[in-house]
Amino acid sequence: MKTSNILNYSHQISDGLTQTSSDGICMAFDKKYGIMFCAYMPGPQGRYGESRGRIVLTYFPAAQPFNSKTIDISTDKDVFVPNIISLGDGAVRVFYEKDSRASGDHFIGYKDFNFLTNNLTEEKYVMLKKEDGSIVPLTASEQLKYLEQKGFNNHTFLATEQMTFGGHTIFKGEDGLLYGSITSYLAEPILYRSSDNLETIEFFAVCPHPAQYEMDYKILNGKIYAIYRTPPQINSIFLTQSEDGGKTWSQPYVIENSVSCRPRIILYNDSVLYAYNHYVKDSGNRPPVIEGRSSIRIYYGTSLENDKNKLVADLYSKYGMVNVCMIDILGDVYLGYSTSELALEYQNGAPQVRGKDAIRYVKLGDMLE
Repeated sequence: MKTSNILNYSHQISDGLTQTSSDGICMAFDKKYGIMFCAYMPGPQGRYGESRGRIVLTYFPAAQPFNSKTIDISTDKDVFVPNIISLGDGAVRVFYEKDSRASGDHFIGYKDFNFLTNNLTEEKYVMLKKEDGSIVPLTASEQLKYLEQKGFNNHTFLATEQMTFGGHTIFKGEDGLLYGSITSYLAEPILYRSSDNLETIEFFAVCPHPAQYEMDYKILNGKIYAIYRTPPQINSIFLTQSEDGGKTWSQPYVIENSVSCRPRIILYNDSVLYAYNHYVKDSGNRPPVIEGRSSIRIYYGTSLENDKNKLVADLYSKYGMVNVCMIDILGDVYLGYSTSELALEYQNGAPQVRGKDAIRYVKLGDMLE
């Protein structure tokens, strides 16, 4: 599947009038009502898309993205990088980092929204059940303590980037629990699980390979399949696996000449489907997208070696394709991504394209046809 046609059917779901930068998309689907929910970070000016200070939720019938509504989830100072789960019956829970620019601790806040009642709940904090049974707020210091207790000391915490909660896709395991991961600017990802829709989580494993901001994984037939973004000096995407619940992990497999960006992985047709940015020199009569983040490849298969899996989509847009999110609905894959059809940021008088000015959404369909 090439981009020659499919991206022409994409639809912008962010507000391009008052939100001229957009990033960090995550999606959840309500099966009962057929509603897609997309949370992301908008910015009110033409600048780099990672604007802190606002989390919004756009929702619409999954097959009718032109019929959408948007609500502010949080407009507090320094809210950052959302995540989302479906609660069913028209409701979703939206998570976000609090005070992400502050040094030291910060928390993970969340609010519930129901599109049927238009009700948005008060903010609460995600709690952590520790190994000794005590329950405390989930904070960056608790993340750090757990890593060091388990013998991991290769992390680098920045004052402006502490705990990253939005760099993964939360999913339900075969045991009915919800699973996800926590990383940082540069840290070994911690795997967590929850039995109460992430009101409380517990850590259960550490992936020993340091990841930069993002690590996504899925569990299939008791085996963990993970994809993660590597440190900036490596600037690539790696695959790794665990067959014993996260106790031991395979040697990472380096994917092709990739771009430092957010990878994703979902369960699909009794296997896994994973997506990542790869480097392609930009072309066309416009400024190049910074770091060449204009191409997405999607593979299907469970091999640790990338070239042994099936390439099912090779997507390219000269306007940029950054920070994708995928959802499988009845065998059809829906894709959300950040893009930049206009160069809205200027540096030294020249336009800079980072691919984070708008959020677009498209139905890719059956990936195995």
